Amino acid sequence: MTLEYELKKTFCEQESEKYIEYLCEKRTKQEVYAAIEKLALLHLIIKNCEDVIYAANTPEFDDPLN
Repeated sequence: MTLEYELKKTFCEQESEKYIEYLCEKRTKQEVYAAIEKLALLHLIIKNCEDVIYAANTPEFDDPLN
């Protein structure tokens, strides 16, 4: 299961880099706002993937909160 999230995370990181490169060129305000929204969404997805991967790799009795 974590492999799926690792691949999804890698894909989103690559897409994020593409949007950053996209923003380096001259764009209209509307294009910039749309790209920033997409970047924010990608970073939320990346964070979610990291959380799922962390939870899947934490031993049952090694959780510091329990």
